[in-house]
Amino acid sequence: MGVTTWTAVFTLPSIRDRPEDVAASINSLIGGELQRRLAPLLRSQGWGFASPTPEDHGWHSEAQVSDDSKALIVPLVTCPELDEATPDGGALDDRWRVVIGMDLGLMPGTKARRLMMFRRLAADLDAACRTLGAQDIDWEVGGP
Repeated sequence: MGVTTWTAVFTLPSIRDRPEDVAASINSLIGGELQRRLAPLLRSQGWGFASPTPEDHGWHSEAQVSDDSKALIVPLVTCPELDEATPDGGALDDRWRVVIGMDLGLMPGTKARRLMMFRRLAADLDAACRTLGAQDIDWEVGGP
């Protein structure tokens, strides 16, 4: 068992973290403003991500989803694609990275059901990023 991760990388020039977000960021990995703008768009699709916090891998939030009475924690991480911020709180070359993860389980039925849920989250995230003006979105699929 492990968490499967999918990563979207894209260009989005209109996002800048607030000075207090930049100051709170760990390792200069900004992304708080992108989280705050994505949250209501994802919430409208049923994904209730909590308020983001800075972590050593970027800005992190989680949503709890239910699968056959089992609660799953789904992480959402935002940061610059190349882990570099500009002095004005943006991402280097306006390139951002958003990572989602989910434990898909081991049993074939569980894995198929959760993979459908994960694909729906990815589609909703892709649509939310495009709504914000993201361009050139590329998806990378990872594994446990």
